[in-house]
Amino acid sequence: MVWLGGGKKIKIAIIGGDRREEILVEILAERGYQVAVFSDRPLKGANLFISSDIEKVVKDAQVIIAPMSSTDENLYLKNTFVEKKIQLNEGFFNLLKKDTLFMIGFANPKLKRLMEEKGMNYLELARLDELAILNAIPTAEGAIKIAIEETDITLYASKILVYGLGKVGLTLAWRLKALGADTYGVTRNRAAIARGKDLGIKMLNYASLNKYLPDMDILFNTAPALLIDKEAIALLKEEAVIIDLASAPGGTDFSAARERGIKAILAPGLPGKIAPVSAGRILANLIPELIAEYF
Repeated sequence: MVWLGGGKKIKIAIIGGDRREEILVEILAERGYQVAVFSDRPLKGANLFISSDIEKVVKDAQVIIAPMSSTDENLYLKNTFVEKKIQLNEGFFNLLKKDTLFMIGFANPKLKRLMEEKGMNYLELARLDELAILNAIPTAEGAIKIAIEETDITLYASKILVYGLGKVGLTLAWRLKALGADTYGVTRNRAAIARGKDLGIKMLNYASLNKYLPDMDILFNTAPALLIDKEAIALLKEEAVIIDLASAPGGTDFSAARERGIKAILAPGLPGKIAPVSAGRILANLIPELIAEYF
């Protein structure tokens, strides 16, 4: 069992997830944390408390870790280790102590309101820079994997446009350029424009973007806004492929793409799908630091 300064012992309850959270459970248990898991099947890890009774799992837990995949709009967890659906409703939060630290990938507005009404201390892990930067690597690698599988051309010498040059966009654009792609980027962020130029990315602006679109073979979107709209799609060649990495509903007009017969793929959450073991290790390294800061 891990003890922090002042003799405080920490119990962590993990209430669902996918392969990422399975790795997280295993590593935290190895490091001596008291880990309770909401599950109806066995998981790897020393001295785990496993139960399909959510009340027993969260009882006396100082830290609750919900899935990185978060909830649907009705607050049901998207991924769990049990067959039944679990809703993060008022009844669930009534089971927790007031000083509990609640962690989740993202919290939608409905969940945020509920947690704030209950006076919960919560962290949205996916919004933390230290996690987003590390997760940009498996996201970029996964995006490239999709591009290779969904096109019949090499990335080398292909014309590729990346919308949004944040952490994921820059990481992706740099790797595409390293593979020999003719790589373009578009963003309104001046600092990102400068970084893109420094990496050798051909930076475009939205005012003149339309004249470049007909030549693009692959378009990646990383921004959570409608950027690849009907007007943009009308300018693309039929063989073009769109890969949207933003959270649902993405930043692409998918109905317009279908009407034109253009392949458009929504692919959020790639770290957990493409490299879940690496993503789990990243979480296992970060979460103890967050716990130590909080307690």
